Amino acid sequence: MKRRFFAQELFELRNAVPVDALIENVLNIPVKQSDGVFRFLCPVCNEFQTATNLFTNLARCFCCERNFNPIDLVMIAKGVDCDERRNALKEMLNRIGKLVGGAS
Repeated sequence: MKRRFFAQELFELRNAVPVDALIENVLNIPVKQSDGVFRFLCPVCNEFQTATNLFTNLARCFCCERNFNPIDLVMIAKGVDCDERRNALKEMLNRIGKLVGGAS
């Protein structure tokens, strides 16, 4: 039987993991930084026409027009399904917390 996630749990995982740190330090997606702009290689179309919004904690690819939150990025980049994403995100949250000095 599949486990359903509580809305609060998904909200916490989606917002507690900084999308830029997830991309660069945990998922090891190639990034480019120039003139203060953080760009990453889109895991869908493999283009660098991307951006992150730290206020909303979202990422976007302007080439394939996809929006990503941390949950989406983990599922796509690591190839995990819905059942595996919770544990993967919690593990990544702990790793990022150690990297950025925040609470896990």
